[in-house]
Amino acid sequence: MDWFQKIGEGTGALAGGVIGGAFNLAAELTHAQLLQEAGAEVFQGNKNAGKYAGQTLDGVIDTAAGFFTKNDHQLHQGKEKLADVARTTLNGIGDTFGFAQEQITEAYEGGKEMDTQRLKQVARNTGKALLVSSAVLSVWQVGKGLKFKVK
Repeated sequence: MDWFQKIGEGTGALAGGVIGGAFNLAAELTHAQLLQEAGAEVFQGNKNAGKYAGQTLDGVIDTAAGFFTKNDHQLHQGKEKLADVARTTLNGIGDTFGFAQEQITEAYEGGKEMDTQRLKQVARNTGKALLVSSAVLSVWQVGKGLKFKVK
């Protein structure tokens, strides 16, 4: 099935293209390489967020349908989609902690050695990460925008 995953990925790519395009335009006007790098990451981040939101919805639908129709194959597919999203999320959290640890270590070492280049690089890396993460639509933001009523 995977319809929602494809729809989500396409929607995320569209949102990422618009937001990332604005970053690229600002980068062209200001000649800021940081904004150009961020634009590409914003596009990919939004595309992935949409994909995983759609994959989650596909997984829930497949799991429920498989459960109610007693279709073991569909139930297994739904569970596997949900497990894949959970693994991806956990890997992302691990990567985030790794990045934070690396930046803290670099800042400490740079401060201890009074290495201004190292400290500037930490500030640049951290600033870019904050910029990109604030411009990527989260699954929670998308979910809050959807309102379902069951009667």
